[in-house]
Formats: sequence, C-alpha cells, structure tokens
Amino acid sequence: MVKNIFKLKNLYLLIAVVALAYVGYYFGTQNTENTTSNKTLELTTVSIQKGDLEKKEEYNGTLRQTDSKVLNSPMSGVITYIPKEGTVISFGEVLFAVDNKPVILLEGTTPFYRTLDLNSNPGPDVLQLEEALIYLGYAAEDFVSDETFDETTSNMLNKLYLDYKIDTKSEITPAEQVAINLKKTEVENIEETISDGGISLAQVNDKKKKLDDAREAATEESTAWKAADTAIKNAEESLTLYRDETNPKTKEKKANGTLYSAIEDLEQTIEEQKRIKALEKGKDSVIDATEALAIETAQKAYDNALEEYNKGVDQAAELAKAKEELKELELASRSETFSPTNAYASGTSIIVGSYVNDVGSAVVLNSPLYNISSIGIEVVFQVDASDQETVSLGDSVEIELPTDERVLTVISFIDQVVTQTQAGEFIEVTLEVLNPEEIEAYDQAPVKVFVTTEISAGVLYVPVNALLALAEGGYALEVYEGEVETGTFNGESGVDTSYIAVEIGVFTDGFVEVKGNISEGQVVVVPR
Repeated sequence: MVKNIFKLKNLYLLIAVVALAYVGYYFGTQNTENTTSNKTLELTTVSIQKGDLEKKEEYNGTLRQTDSKVLNSPMSGVITYIPKEGTVISFGEVLFAVDNKPVILLEGTTPFYRTLDLNSNPGPDVLQLEEALIYLGYAAEDFVSDETFDETTSNMLNKLYLDYKIDTKSEITPAEQVAINLKKTEVENIEETISDGGISLAQVNDKKKKLDDAREAATEESTAWKAADTAIKNAEESLTLYRDETNPKTKEKKANGTLYSAIEDLEQTIEEQKRIKALEKGKDSVIDATEALAIETAQKAYDNALEEYNKGVDQAAELAKAKEELKELELASRSETFSPTNAYASGTSIIVGSYVNDVGSAVVLNSPLYNISSIGIEVVFQVDASDQETVSLGDSVEIELPTDERVLTVISFIDQVVTQTQAGEFIEVTLEVLNPEEIEAYDQAPVKVFVTTEISAGVLYVPVNALLALAEGGYALEVYEGEVETGTFNGESGVDTSYIAVEIGVFTDGFVEVKGNISEGQVVVVPR
C-alpha cells in the first residue's frame, strides 16, 4: 500500500508539472500583443546542466536517541547530587553523588567491574582507566598507556581524586602498619623453623631404593622356593610312572637295563630340591622372618624420611605465601585504589533523562537513579517488503529534519524479519546519523527519509518547470537563442526563442532528465 501511495504521489507531481508547463506554453505561443497585455508569469533563464540524477523515494521516519536505559547506583546511601533533566554529561563530569561521593563519567566500552591497585593483575580495564586519565589531562606527555596498574597510574589517580574531592591515599594508616608488622613476624618465624634443618629429596629417594631392594630380594627367594617345589612335583610324577609295570616306558627301560638308574636319579633330584626348598622356605612362609623384618625396617625408614621432607615442603610453601601476602600489604598501603563505585564507563557522552529517584532519596545497591541515553542519534523507518532490494547496509541516505535541514545518514541495520500490519508487510531499517553532536533534534522527532532507488549518470537535466506540454503530446523546452541573461527574461517567445521537443527520464528534487536535440549549456526559459 505504501508503495502505491508513492506511485500516486509521483503521478500527481507529474500532472502538476504538465499543467504548469501547458500554461507556460500557452502564454509563450500567443501573438506579441496578447503576450504583452496578458502575460502573468515572470520568466527567467537557466542553463541545461549535465551530471548525475538520483531518483529518490520518500519515507516517513522517526529520529531517536540510542542506548536508552536506566542508570543504577553502585552503592548504598543518600543521593546528594543529580544533574538536571536534559543535561548532557561529558567525559570527566559527575553523573551523580551518593553520600557526597561523586561518580565520574569516563570514556570506555568495558564496564568497570573490579578494584584496581598496585596488586591488580594486568587487564583491559586498566588500559581503559589510563586512557581516560590521559584524556582528562592527568598524564605526562611521554606517558604510554598499557594494561598494568603501576606507580604512575596510582599517581595520576591521586591527582584526579584531589580535584574531585574523593578520599585519597596519603600515608600508611595505623591499621595497615599493624597488619604489615604481623605478617613480617610470621615470615621470620617460618624462616627460622626452616633453618633448623630438614631432610633432602635425595635422602628420601635413597630410602625408597632400599625399600625396593628389600622387596625385590624377598621376591627372588620366594621364586626359588616355588621352582624347587615344582621340580619335586615333576620328579615324583615321573617316579610314579616308572614304578608302574604296565607303563610302556617302564617296560622299555627295564628291557635295556636303565630303569633302576632312572629311578635313582629321580630320587636324588627330589632330595636335592627338598633341601633347596627347605632353605628358601624358612619357618613355613614364602618370605621368611629375616626378609620380612628387612622390608618392615626399610618401609619405616622411607615413611619417616618422606614425612620429614613433606613437612619441609609445606613450610617452604607457607613461607612463599606469607612473603607474597606481605608484599601485597605493603603495595596496598601506598597505592591509590580505583573502585567501580568511582566511575561509570560509556562510549559517548550521556543525556540525563527523567528521574526515578531524586536528591534526598535513600538508595541501596543497584537502585535506579534516572533514565539515560547516549548522544548518538538514529532514524528508523519502514520499507515495503517488496522494495527491500532498494536498501543495503552502508548505503548513504539523506534525511530532512523538522528544521528543514538535510543531513546524511548511513544504513546501519536492516531487519530480516518482515512485520505484518493492516497496511501491508514491511521491514524496518535503521539509519546512523553522522556527527550527531551537530544536530539539534528531540527524541522521537518525525523526519523525512529519502532513499535513492535509481541513478542516471552523465545525463542532461533542467528544472521540472522548464518543461512545456505540447498540444500533440510530449514535452518541449523553450530555448533562448540570444546571449545568456540573468534575472527576468524580457525577450519574446517564438521570436527570441525556439521550442525543441524532448523526452524525459528520471526526475527528482525538482529536476528532470531530458533527451533530444539539445546540449549542455544551452539556455532555456523557465517560469520563476
């Protein structure tokens, strides 16, 4: 439906042009006497121009501020200061104060989320703080920002606190000195304990080797006992077979006279292995008492050594930890501390909106204070879903403000979801306003949006009202044959001028493309 409205609008414009052109043609083609007595239009002259013409569609849009949200309190207390509604808060200015503690607006996109001092790990929030301090003039000319909170950062922060009457770190407090002294005593006590002695890792490893050797020796003797036991069983089984008269091998050995000697050899083997087994077996155990005692002694020696060593390791770890804590206490005692309650990070200046709480109100952590928005400005408008190919991200689009001022914008977002309404299907397009600080406009203000849908490059064009409607159809230009004049045209139509038929093309912003037996620079007559 919107698309049809635009088409009707262009048709009405063309009808008006034709009507006006016909009137011009009528007066231009009367005889000299009638022209002198009846001419009511004041005529002037313009030159035919050559260049690019852009066909534009007009839409209704809404101008609005960006990043609208509610500003919350980072602390509890009583509100003692809030700027007036509509105030633009720039970097370095105070957003509000609770219990007379000001919160400063600093430039940055990373929210301040942790306490920063000389003990802090490096991070992008430190870099952001340092760059904000540079911007506000608290850094020396040769200072280079980084992600490390050091003495220089602390000193810059101290200067800022003095200017904003925020409590500063001027000297070590009695409580801090007491904590430092106690930690020093703890370090000294651990060092003294360690210096009294201890066992080394090499000694622990030696005890472990002796235990392993004792276990290995016992295991080897147990294996010998088992081997002797197996040999005895095998010999006894063979001896049983040889004593069996029905056994073929027994008969064979008896026939060749070797049976008795084989039996004797087996009996001797059994006796020999029994002696070996008796020696290895001890008092009826796989590991004898002597071996068990050796293993037990080695195990106890190893356990004692390991315990003593671990005790020494624990003391070394305790000492390292105590020294680190002492260092942190000493650094904290002489470092300025930046708290997330000191500042608010924003990518742009902030506009103060309506209040949620006013001066004198008691607030707790995260209580809403007032509505805010950035100074960024954007425009939203709707395009018929069937015309979505006419808009692309990054395209330049001209808008007209309520003040009639025209400014350039850039398409920053095109919604891919089609919105269905009673009027039809649309997609929403967002425009980013360039240099918003130079524009005076209210939030939610109506604006006109002009989207370029067609470009005719290197064409001849004239003002739309230079067209004359021909009686037989089509259009013509009244071309002046004399020298170029400025101001009112005082020549005679049809005498000093001639009519050249032209075809029309793209028309926009009061101009129309013309084609025909014409050239750039020719002078045409135009109703003023």
